[in-house]
Amino acid sequence: MKILITLLFSLTAQAGTLNIVGPCDKTPVIEHEFSIESEVSVGKLSVETFESLGVSYIGSELGMNSILDTPTGMDAMEIISDSEMLAYGWCYSVNGFEPGEYPNKVFVRKDDDVVWWFGYAHYKDGQWITQCTPSHERRSPKFCN
Repeated sequence: MKILITLLFSLTAQAGTLNIVGPCDKTPVIEHEFSIESEVSVGKLSVETFESLGVSYIGSELGMNSILDTPTGMDAMEIISDSEMLAYGWCYSVNGFEPGEYPNKVFVRKDDDVVWWFGYAHYKDGQWITQCTPSHERRSPKFCN
């Protein structure tokens, strides 16, 4: 009986997490547990969480341009040469999977793990060769001292 009660408690006590990984370190700068009654989109969950925690952001349920005052537009570009650049922005995953969809189209359940990270897309010789590479792997002096 004691095992069953413990099991039931652990099943009902589950919560999801929403973490934000900044530009310079893989350790999340914000770790937040959430609880929801039913499925909600990553976009809606993120906007509601950022607002409730007072996290600065530019974006909407459709996507994030800036979280925690990261640069946007031309300030989020790193020009390497005439034919190569890095374009920085925010990417997300759910349970370790990058869905490749706008966050308002992807839904999470009560025990899912959502991670937003500052990453970059690499453009070289006329082609985009990577997307959403975590910027902390590169630690660009443009963002990291």
